[in-house]
Order: sequence, then C-alpha cells, then structure tokens
Amino acid sequence: MGGERKEAQMEKGKSEEERKNIKADLIEGLNKWREKHPRATMREIEEEIDRRMSKMRARLITDTVMRSASTGTEKGKKEMCPKCGGEVKKKGKKKRKLETNGGQEIEFEREYVTCQSCGHGFFPSG
Repeated sequence: MGGERKEAQMEKGKSEEERKNIKADLIEGLNKWREKHPRATMREIEEEIDRRMSKMRARLITDTVMRSASTGTEKGKKEMCPKCGGEVKKKGKKKRKLETNGGQEIEFEREYVTCQSCGHGFFPSG
C-alpha cells in the first residue's frame, strides 16, 4: 500500500514537471517563430498561437487523463457497468485514440473493463 502511494506521488511530480515543460515549449517556440517571421500580420500571429495552443491543449488533456488514471478507483469502491449496473472485470490496458475539440489526436493507454452481465466494454472514468 505504501508503495502505491509513493508511486502516485512520483507520478504527480512527473506530471507537474511535464506541465512546466509544456508552458516553456510553447513560449520558446513562439519566440523562435516570431524571430523567423518578424513581419507577420496580426492574423498570422493569431493563427500560429492557435496552432500551438491546440497542440499544448492536447498534451495537457493527455497528461490529465493519465494522471487521473494513475490514481485508480476510489478505495473500496467497485467500478460498475454504466448500462446495467453489473460488476465489471478488468481486461488489461488498451490504447485509446481520441480527437480533441481543437482537432488534435491524442493517444493514451488506460485500463479497459467489460461487464460480466451484459458484456459492455468501456474505459472507466477517473
């Protein structure tokens, strides 16, 4: 049990460092882009910022999903099927690809479960 808590704390530290890196990458990248495009119009600047923010948003979403996935289900609380309320069985980790509202594709690996009653398979929230 203590090992799980220590691992979660290490993950949190990695996550915080990743978030700092995301911000630094965004600012550094914009500064370099601006040096290469000193005569960019307001529209071009806005488009470049939007493009970079969309990528940053995707990284933050992935980081947040993986961060919450590492915390697992609440202690003592069993995951139940959202369709029928039946008990679920873990089927191992599977890759999942999604597209953000900003059009960026994100991929992460999460625990996948299936309902023992109705067979519904899903990635638990949290």
